[in-house]
Amino acid sequence: MGKVTAIEIGLYYTKVCEADFRARSTKVYKSFIFDTPENTIEDGYIRDKGSFADELRRQLRLHKFKNKNFVFTIASNKILSREVTIPAVKDNRIMDIVRAEANDYFPMDISEHVLTYSLLESMPETKQKKIMVFAAPLTLVRNYYGLADMLDVNVVALDYIGNSAYQAMRRLGGGEVNFVVQINQQNTLVSILRGGALAMQRNVNFGVASILDVMRGYSSFENLSPAECYDLICKKRFIKKHLGVTDDEVNEIAVEIVDDVMDEVFQFVNNINRIIEYYNANEQEHKVDRIYLVGRGTKIMGISELLKNELNLPVEIVKSLHGISFRKYPPELKEHLDELFSCAGAAINPASFVPEELVQKNIKKDNLRLYILLFILVLVATGSMIFNGYLTLQEEKEKQKELLSERDQYLFVQEIYNTYERSLAAMTEADWLSENADSYNDRLNELIAALEELLPTNCIVQSLSVSEDAVFISFVADGKETAAQLLVQLKKIPYLGTISISGITENAGESGDATVTFSVSMTWNPDWEEVSLGEQ
Repeated sequence: MGKVTAIEIGLYYTKVCEADFRARSTKVYKSFIFDTPENTIEDGYIRDKGSFADELRRQLRLHKFKNKNFVFTIASNKILSREVTIPAVKDNRIMDIVRAEANDYFPMDISEHVLTYSLLESMPETKQKKIMVFAAPLTLVRNYYGLADMLDVNVVALDYIGNSAYQAMRRLGGGEVNFVVQINQQNTLVSILRGGALAMQRNVNFGVASILDVMRGYSSFENLSPAECYDLICKKRFIKKHLGVTDDEVNEIAVEIVDDVMDEVFQFVNNINRIIEYYNANEQEHKVDRIYLVGRGTKIMGISELLKNELNLPVEIVKSLHGISFRKYPPELKEHLDELFSCAGAAINPASFVPEELVQKNIKKDNLRLYILLFILVLVATGSMIFNGYLTLQEEKEKQKELLSERDQYLFVQEIYNTYERSLAAMTEADWLSENADSYNDRLNELIAALEELLPTNCIVQSLSVSEDAVFISFVADGKETAAQLLVQLKKIPYLGTISISGITENAGESGDATVTFSVSMTWNPDWEEVSLGEQ
């Protein structure tokens, strides 16, 4: 696709460019700006598509625009954005990651949002990629596709103003760190670029409309159109040179409303200052040393001087960008070409919002076209059908190879999962063994050692048997006194619980010596804490 018609629809005016699509060096062949019909736009939404479509058709005819491949860029506070870092996967896999991680990027219900992304930077040293993820309400996306249907044009891409501005401003050049303040109609877009890559982007709730709304709230200006009010603030000073001081140079027309205007400007300057302080605190070696102003708001008298005085940084108004050149345009647009940068940027590398139903519709449309083509081929000649069928088969085989190749790249995931399952089973078995391996009989060796130490010399062990909870020992002693002494010694063993003697039998020896045979049953003490015998 060689050229596209790029359109940026604003609250008070709409910008239109015919430019090269996805070109390294972008040429803007034709361009114009026209006043947006009143009460048709609200925070990016086209509330009155009929009125706006009629005016846009008229303007396109007037400026001889015939290209029906359109790229819209949307300026709306409803669009969410988030800078994230992902693994360095192939470009055609990035969207899969965005969909899978979307709920982590945006901690809210985004089921009624359309997702897209813009690649900001590839980082081969860390094997990662930095992207900007966008989420637009489905109703907003459908709103623009509905306008395209009314205009009977083809939507090539539906971009976000933040990305469009970034694609243009990366051509700025300048220093190592470029701090760009783009004052738009309803908001201000702050972009910090380092080495051509976007390091930070923030929205500030201030735009040309902030001052115009204040003006039109006064009886002196309520009958003026937005365009007339804008011309007035560009020619007359409504903004002081410093915050919080009296400025005698403020035009006498503005004296009655200057305080209200400065309230709006005060918040704007403070927000810009906070962004600079936050960035400088996190990037000590790459601090902001200059402010670049761009957009319609740069022409407001006194705005650049105020920023310079309050932020103590040089301020430069951007009038041209490397790689973006304007060819044919109306004479009255000569001083406003810088306002078209973001509009032209939408044609450079747009991040396109595409609703799911349109994806399915295009799939069905493609399938229908294929069926019609096959039917015509059948009617033309059987041989031609077979030949084309063969070609189609080969193409499908190639696609299959590609899909199988992609699948093979992820086979390692199955092996990792199998390893995980095996490890989990081993851990479960180990936990069971650990739980069931403990037994009171673990102290049996200690008991035998204790018997060797405490057993009276005239007493011997005849037999020993062990159960889960007890130990049974048969002894032979030279008398009942020795048996009693043994019982006393056994009670000194702290990890034994109850000890009882049973089955005492006296035996007379051939030499006349008498012996006693008896059994001792001992249970383990469940409350015993291990203490050495020497400490007892």
